[in-house]
Amino acid sequence: LRPYGGVRKQGIHMRFSGHETFHLRDGWLHKGLELLIQKPAALVGPNAADWLGVGLNMARSIRHWLQVTGLAQLGEKGKSGPRGMIPTELGQLIFERDPYFLDPGTLWALHANLVSGAQAGSWYWFFNFFNLTRFEREVCLENLRQFLQLRRIKLPAHTTLERDLQCMLASYAQPVPPKYEDPEEEPYCPFVDLDLLRHYRSSGHYEINRELKSVPFELVGYSLAQAFTSVSQGTGQADIRLEEAQRQPGAPGRVFALSPETLFDTLLAAEYECGGKALHISGLAGERAIRVICRSPIQWLQDYYTRMEKEEKHAA
Repeated sequence: LRPYGGVRKQGIHMRFSGHETFHLRDGWLHKGLELLIQKPAALVGPNAADWLGVGLNMARSIRHWLQVTGLAQLGEKGKSGPRGMIPTELGQLIFERDPYFLDPGTLWALHANLVSGAQAGSWYWFFNFFNLTRFEREVCLENLRQFLQLRRIKLPAHTTLERDLQCMLASYAQPVPPKYEDPEEEPYCPFVDLDLLRHYRSSGHYEINRELKSVPFELVGYSLAQAFTSVSQGTGQADIRLEEAQRQPGAPGRVFALSPETLFDTLLAAEYECGGKALHISGLAGERAIRVICRSPIQWLQDYYTRMEKEEKHAA
C-alpha cells in the first residue's frame, strides 16, 4: 500500500490523492469489500488487480475508497511486506445487510463518512467550508488554495490539488442536460444519485443542490452522531441547536448540502417519519434545537436496516 499525500495543521490532517485520479465506480465497493472479508490477504497482495478484475492503479484506488468511506482500515504492520487491511464494524454490517450497496441509506452513510473526515481533503473542504452555490471549477480550486493558505497548511503540488478537486466534482456532478452514453465509456459513480451537485455543460458552471432531499431519519441521526459526541456517546437524549446542525462540519446541514430552510424542512420530515420518537424539533423560532436520542452512527444504521427489512416483509 502506498502512503497518501497529506498535510497537517493543528490536528487536522488533510489528504489529497490516493484515488489514482479514479472516482469511485459502481461495483467497486462490493468487489473490494467482498475480497477483503473473504480473502483479506489477496486485497493487498501482488495479484490484487487480478482478483478484482481491474488494472493495478484501479486496485490501489479501490483500497483507497474502502478506507475513506469507512469500510476498511489498515491493520497492524507485519514482520515483512505492507500493512494489511481489515474491515471495520461498518464494513461488516454493510456486507451482512446490503452487500451490493443497493440501499439509498447505505449510500448516504458512505457519503457522510467520506465528507466528515479529512482523509479525502477536497471532499471534506467542499462540503464543510465552501459556501458558494454556483461556481466555475477554477473559482472552486482557488477557494481551496486560499483555505489552505489562510490556515497556513502547506499546499500540495498544484497538479495534485487540481486532480483531487476534479475527481471530487466528477464523483457527484449530474450533467445537465443528461448524457446518453455507453456506461463502459463514461464510468458511473453511485454518489451522482444523491443529487448534490449539477454540472451545466453549456456554460461549464457547477451548482450545489441545496433543495430538500429524501434522507431517511436514521441517516439524519447518523450524521448528528458523527458530528456531535453528545449524541454518539451520551445517554438518553441530546439537544443540538439548529445553528450547530447547519454549520458544524459533518453535521446534516453540511453533509446533505442544505440551506437553513431546507435543513428545517428535512428535520420536520425526519420527525414525521419517526413519529417524533427518535428525534424532534423543540423550542421556539430563534431558539430551536433538535432533541435526538443518543446512539452511535453504527446503531443508527442498524436501526435503518431493521426498519427497511420490516417494511419489505410487511409489503410482501
